[in-house]
Amino acid sequence: MVGEVWLNKFLEDGHILPRIKIENFLFVSLGLRPCSLMTLPAEFPDAIAIGGAIDEQVFPKLRGLRSEQDPLKKLQLIDALKKEMRLAYEENMKGSEQYKSHKFWIKQLGLRSITVSVRPTLEELYIFRENDIGKRLSQLMQDRERYRAEARASVKPGMDKARFVYPEEFRTSWLREIGNILDYPACCVEAYASDREEGRNVEARASQQLKEAEERGVVDPFTYSIGYFFPCSPGCGETQTKGASYRKGLVELLPSLGELYDRSVAKNMERVRLQPEIIEQYKARAESLL
Repeated sequence: MVGEVWLNKFLEDGHILPRIKIENFLFVSLGLRPCSLMTLPAEFPDAIAIGGAIDEQVFPKLRGLRSEQDPLKKLQLIDALKKEMRLAYEENMKGSEQYKSHKFWIKQLGLRSITVSVRPTLEELYIFRENDIGKRLSQLMQDRERYRAEARASVKPGMDKARFVYPEEFRTSWLREIGNILDYPACCVEAYASDREEGRNVEARASQQLKEAEERGVVDPFTYSIGYFFPCSPGCGETQTKGASYRKGLVELLPSLGELYDRSVAKNMERVRLQPEIIEQYKARAESLL
């Protein structure tokens, strides 16, 4: 861990969201969790502006693709569009001060990272300390690419789109391994895997559980100790224990971090409560650009 001067500089850096500083950098740096995950550029402070700049370059060409009827020309347009999307992403995201700042602090805090492309304009950034975690992540990403290649080769009419776009989401062994690396409780990983396999909407289930629990009384916010994590239930004791231990580690480093983390978990809980609505808003925005 860096000294007090560098810690203060890190906490003052406006190019990184406060939640990301805590959950993705400090938790890993302090050894409280082995690895963290964030999506780029969605979890940047200026994500909307970066995403808008990418959209401006890409969506006019997407309209042309949708109107093309010739199959061969359509394939050619798809290839050209993917290249255009990747170029727009590189220019607007990787050229940003926010991206450079994240990379700077990964190095400054003595951490490692792996960046994985999910789509031409979306990447996952894994931050970790130990070489073993990097090796496990590399194997998982290789497995994911293999699953996706196999799924694309076996697409059938009427097949659930998610099963060939994100086939790893339906592989319990894959979910268990990534869940373990990200320090998610096993009970929550199993619930997530079961939801996926049974065709249940994980976000809607978690949102409804939280709303019902709040109607019965106060919910421990430490259940939502990490952003974009959906616990097996609002009363999950293992998640609450992890959240309390995370806070304890932060306070031992710097007392004021306790209050910062309290605000973070409250926002995490609010996000789970509203996640179905957030997803619908995102879909509506995407459709409006077409």
